[in-house]
Amino acid sequence: MQPETAMSVPATTGAHAVRRAALIAALDVVDGGVEERFERITRIAREALGVSGSFLNLAGENTLTIKSQQSDAVFGPVIPLQDTFCGRTLGEQGPVVVADARLDDRYADLPMVLGDPNVRFYAGVGLRAPDDDLKIGTLCLIDPEPRTLDADELELLQELGIWAERELLAGADEDRLRTVLNGLQPTEVQVPGYRITGMSIPHGLVSGDFHDWHRSGEDSIHLTVSDVMGKGMSAGLLAANIRGGLLARGDQDPCVALAELEVQVAPELSRAESFATMFHGRLTPSTGRLDFADAGHGLVLQLRDDGAERILRSSDLPIGLHPTGMPRAAGSLVLRPGEVLIVVTDGALELWDSTLAALSELGSLYRESADVETFLQRVRARVVEHDPGDDLTVVVVARDAVEA
Repeated sequence: MQPETAMSVPATTGAHAVRRAALIAALDVVDGGVEERFERITRIAREALGVSGSFLNLAGENTLTIKSQQSDAVFGPVIPLQDTFCGRTLGEQGPVVVADARLDDRYADLPMVLGDPNVRFYAGVGLRAPDDDLKIGTLCLIDPEPRTLDADELELLQELGIWAERELLAGADEDRLRTVLNGLQPTEVQVPGYRITGMSIPHGLVSGDFHDWHRSGEDSIHLTVSDVMGKGMSAGLLAANIRGGLLARGDQDPCVALAELEVQVAPELSRAESFATMFHGRLTPSTGRLDFADAGHGLVLQLRDDGAERILRSSDLPIGLHPTGMPRAAGSLVLRPGEVLIVVTDGALELWDSTLAALSELGSLYRESADVETFLQRVRARVVEHDPGDDLTVVVVARDAVEA
């Protein structure tokens, strides 16, 4: 789809504004504070497209709520709709790209163009509610330097917009049964010098989280944590298909396995209007080396033996949204004796403040626990006290410390 760059389109009507506000209220996300499921989308948008700011905005009747922002200049969180690019592009069809706002009469008088942060470049894609063509917001980019987007960059922004729409709708769709049937639990694996275990706690009848670990040869353990989005039992079937596809590729490099898996499951994900985030790695126990691929998951905490911690973020899109043929980014780390890797799904973040800071809270909880079992028991207890409102999975890979 080509971007709108010249002709202005009539603004939405007052009736549209009222209906737009009602749709946003039904999504029940405005008052939820900062949420990592939106933060990772804007973070990927900013980093992958090299701009100074990226935003996920919701357009109410007269105001704009910034649900997520990654920006040098901090806005909002609520600003007058008429003072924004978003407010002036709600009536336009397709993506909007403004190469230089100062030279465009439609936007040259905006406060953010005339003054700080002196926006010159803008690009945005509309976000829509289910079964409705009315825009309720935008995923957008800004930069103080004039520029444009090439075809691949524009496609990436549109794919991120689809991801944002589905995350917005996930909270409103109470009937969806997301992902793996509860029977798809990994069997225990014994690895000398390591403890590999975990748990999934479904929020509904079936869990939206899928985790697995299995041996592949004498010195190779594959482990996976995934979150499949979707509706009804189709999500559980998709999860089963993904798990089976990974097992069939048990001895492959993680990036190769993920690429081949995507070719297999992407058509089904598309038909089901679903996608899956995934962390998939191969551990070599003799060295502690973990090679991995991360498809939009980014919820991994490494606890180092010196007391420090490292959060492994993702710059790739989920399975089903990743551009066809684009290589996955390969990652690796070394788990030294006494170090721990904790991989979770976003339900774990809801036990605290819905941000990546919750990973540090999990790390503290682990360090304060006598062993892995005690840690998992304490997580279960917190679920009882602080209902996450979502499926929750925690997987732990702990390497034994060297005895003095």
